[in-house]
Amino acid sequence: MPLLRRPMIATPPTREKILQLAQKLPASAQILVQLGELLIDINSGLEEIAQLLKRDSALSAHIIRISNSVAYGTMGGIASIDEAVCRVGYAEVYRLTGFAAAAQLGEQKLHIYGHDGIRLRDNTIVCALAAEALAKRAGLDARVAYTAALMRATGKLVLDRLGKSSLPANDDFSTSGMDDLLRWEMDRFGRSNAEVAAIVLEAWRFPPVVIEPLKRHYLVQPAAGTHARMTAIVNLASGIASETGYSLPGEGAHWEKTPEKFQAAGLYPELMVECANEATQIFEQIKPTL
Repeated sequence: MPLLRRPMIATPPTREKILQLAQKLPASAQILVQLGELLIDINSGLEEIAQLLKRDSALSAHIIRISNSVAYGTMGGIASIDEAVCRVGYAEVYRLTGFAAAAQLGEQKLHIYGHDGIRLRDNTIVCALAAEALAKRAGLDARVAYTAALMRATGKLVLDRLGKSSLPANDDFSTSGMDDLLRWEMDRFGRSNAEVAAIVLEAWRFPPVVIEPLKRHYLVQPAAGTHARMTAIVNLASGIASETGYSLPGEGAHWEKTPEKFQAAGLYPELMVECANEATQIFEQIKPTL
């Protein structure tokens, strides 16, 4: 007997409801925005950066742990945020903070998506590293690509909180019988996780060059417009995360490698293996400290 599809929620969550739920998320994403602003200000110093990162004690703890990983060659000698910032320097502190922000995902459990935060964390970091690698080779801003991919989890975290209060028991994705996550989200909430993420990131003052690729990265429609190249790169990076063992349920069909995607990104298909190896190598170096 075929499964009956549950009707779409008549009224999708409002922007106000989405932002109310987003207030319960870790503050690390908003700190990342402020850090990005400091790093482009030539008058900012390492002390000012360290003070910003100290505002979130959980984020600070993750930064210190990860800064002691093999990836940074510090041999476990860093004991404070000030030391971490000084040792890794301007060029690497943003990436390190992104790792720490993603590490906090491991403490979550996504009830309605049917998996834990460790799976989401690993997918997020590998995807962000792959997007960074692809953007470098495409001649685009690697930090922007890294950020857009890093924020991919935002919409799911919000919808998970909404679903726990609005969906019937045992109505999660894993038991729905559906194989496409976006279709399931639209049926249950009337909004996709990517759309929800875009609403939250706009409120948190992320720039359009980050928001638009994130909003459209599933490529339900072909990449087009001002941010088409970055959108295609985030899509291809998501595919790398999936193919290297860090997939998330219900997303695989959206990561098909097509000539159109490579053309939109301005990349050759042969670069995918190179970027995948680069991303997974760095991830394996930091993974023990997450």
